[in-house]
Amino acid sequence: MKIAFINDSSERLGVASIAAVLQKAGHDVEIFIDHQFYNDENINIKWLHKIFDQKVSLISKVKSFKPDIIGFSVVSDFYQWACQIAELVKEELDVPIIFGGIHPTSAPDRVLKNNFVDMVCLGEGEYPLLDIAESMKNGELDYSIKNIWFKKDGKIIKNEMRPLIKDLDQLPMPLKDLYYSKGSHFSTSYYIMASRGCVYSCSYCCHSYLKTLYKGGGPYFRQRSVDNVVKELLIAKEKYKIKHIRFFDDSLGVNIKWLEEFSNKYSNKVNIPFMCYMHPSHTSKRSVELLKNAGCCEIEIGVQSLNESIRKTILNRHVSTADIRDSIQLIQTHGIKVVADNIVGLPNQTEKDLIEMANFYNENRVNRIYFFWLRFYPGTPITESAKQKGLLNELQYEEIMEGHITRPFSRGGDTVNKEWLSFQFLLFISQLLPKSVVRWLIKKKVYRYFHHVNSSGILSGLTTLFSSSINDRILIKRGLSRYLNIFRLK
Repeated sequence: MKIAFINDSSERLGVASIAAVLQKAGHDVEIFIDHQFYNDENINIKWLHKIFDQKVSLISKVKSFKPDIIGFSVVSDFYQWACQIAELVKEELDVPIIFGGIHPTSAPDRVLKNNFVDMVCLGEGEYPLLDIAESMKNGELDYSIKNIWFKKDGKIIKNEMRPLIKDLDQLPMPLKDLYYSKGSHFSTSYYIMASRGCVYSCSYCCHSYLKTLYKGGGPYFRQRSVDNVVKELLIAKEKYKIKHIRFFDDSLGVNIKWLEEFSNKYSNKVNIPFMCYMHPSHTSKRSVELLKNAGCCEIEIGVQSLNESIRKTILNRHVSTADIRDSIQLIQTHGIKVVADNIVGLPNQTEKDLIEMANFYNENRVNRIYFFWLRFYPGTPITESAKQKGLLNELQYEEIMEGHITRPFSRGGDTVNKEWLSFQFLLFISQLLPKSVVRWLIKKKVYRYFHHVNSSGILSGLTTLFSSSINDRILIKRGLSRYLNIFRLK
């Protein structure tokens, strides 16, 4: 069978894994990428996008491939984009279209209401997609495949969930060539996950919903063996000459025994600088030493809020401010750069909280402060709570469930407060000025005059340009390389 994946401008690790399973079983897999020039989460210039829009040529290429199945892996931010493309494809091709990914998993009923969507995959997609392809190969689509919701004769068939993949090592190496052959920007940093799931259930995160969906389906957090991870990276090192690696695990230090083995084997065999995420609760002296020994050059930690009450009661993050401060200092002591994630626009958050944030980062300098405006995502506890408490009206809730974006979280999210943009600018300059000057700015409330800088997108871009974060340098290079595709594709 011939399976086509239509992809937005981002690399999707799940698609590369699903494609590898399908290819191993003898199916022909191809990916078609809409580079979304001037119409992505960072740059949105409508008149330029109109000039460089690739949708017509993209659909023409899909038609030439003559697929038997067409798949979309969809996050909420790109759901409306996927709907637009799928509708155009359906007008040209009488081929089953399946939507998977976190948005369809969180709102399958709504996604299937679209006349251009025939199936929805909930949760892990490797074996459900393989079962679909195999049944179609045998001449008749099997409507009882677990994890898949189907349309049939005007009704929706809702199949139960299969257990989670327990042994991740059984999966073949991801089919990275799908992406790397479509643009040099994908290879500026190698993306990988050494695990699936998360041990935490933060209220704003999809894991809180997925844990409920998979209840009774086996351990939610699972790790690949160190040898399996190293094997993938050695292949990538030889094939793609990679210079940086980014682990997308929610916290790479959750299992100290795994980390001990990883530190030894990675440093001896792979020996390439890498970046990762860490939860403050996992940044012990031992874990940071192991990461440093392995070759970690930058750690991104989730702070989210400096108000302990908000962290515990709204975000479901049970970590103290002292632990966050110690984590930053511990990482820096070992010569590793620090990136700190923060969410603003949270329920019950006040100006006092943002002043506390500014004071904290003035005294505890990091290499990059992410100032993310809250986004409400389908199925998450914070979204349902906001609806129940009247923080979201019915129209706003419907727009969230239908993936109608106001702004990406880096450019205003669902809760942008123009008066608070002055704090975003204050945090930006606070990492560039002497501490004494920043203290004076805060004490005299000079930051209130910064409200003239009223674009969260511009502020986010400035922060990236002046950041000392290694990942920011790579993202800039990745972005420039991606836009060079304009000339290659013309």
